[in-house]
Amino acid sequence: MSMDVSTGANSMMLELAGVNAFYGRAQILFDVSLNIGRGEVVALMGRNGAGKSTTMKAVMGLLQRTRGSIRFGAQQINGLQPYEIARLGLGFVPEDRRIFTDLSVMENLEVGKQAARAGVAAWTPEKLFRLFPNLGEMPHRAGGSMSGGEPQMLTVSRTLMGNPSLLLLDEPSEGVAPVIVEQMANMIIELKKQGISILLSEQNVQFAELVSDRVYVLEKGQIRYQGTMEELAKDESVRRSYLSV
Repeated sequence: MSMDVSTGANSMMLELAGVNAFYGRAQILFDVSLNIGRGEVVALMGRNGAGKSTTMKAVMGLLQRTRGSIRFGAQQINGLQPYEIARLGLGFVPEDRRIFTDLSVMENLEVGKQAARAGVAAWTPEKLFRLFPNLGEMPHRAGGSMSGGEPQMLTVSRTLMGNPSLLLLDEPSEGVAPVIVEQMANMIIELKKQGISILLSEQNVQFAELVSDRVYVLEKGQIRYQGTMEELAKDESVRRSYLSV
C-alpha cells in the first residue's frame, strides 16, 4: 500500500523532514525525509554504509549532532534523551543484538517491561513465547549460552515488552539461518496485524518484499528512491544501482 503524506497527522506515526546527521565532523545523512503510517511496514534499504543504522540512531536520539525535524505521532522528539523516546512508545532493536548475557531469558524480558499503552497491544512473556516457541523452551537459560538466531529473538522480545507502537528493526535477517529468517518474517507480519508500525533496515530484498508495504532506498546518506515494494520489485535498474553488491 502506498502512503499518501496528506492523510493527516492522526495516521502518521513517524515523520522525518530534512534530517542531517553527523559523526564528529563527518556528515552521514543529508536531508533525509520519510514517513511511516499507523500499522505500516516500511523498509529502509541500501548497501552497507548507506546510512540505514544512522537513520535509526538519529530517530532514537543516539547521535550527538543532528539537524532537521523528527516527529513521533504529534510530538517533536528532536533533542529528547533515548530513554524519553523509548517511554513514548518507540522500540529499537539494534543490529548487534544487545542482550544481558548473565541474565536468563525471563530476566531479560523483565528488564524491558513497560506499562501498557492505550491502543497498543500489551505483551507478556507467554504471548511472546507463542510468537517465538524457541524462547518458550528455555525461559531460564542464560543469554550468554544462546546460539544461532536465539539472541535476535530475545532482543526483539525484550523490546516488545516495552509495548511499543512503533518498532525500529535494524537488519533482522542478517547472519541468521533461513529458518530464523522465516520466523522473523512471520513475526513482522503478526506485529503488523496487531497494528504496530515498523521501520525495517534491510539489505535482503526477498525478505523485505515478504513483509514491507513501502520502501526508501538510501545511498551515501541520501534518499535515492521511494515507492511500494511492488514497484521496486519491477524496477531492475534501481535494484542494480543501489542494492546489488
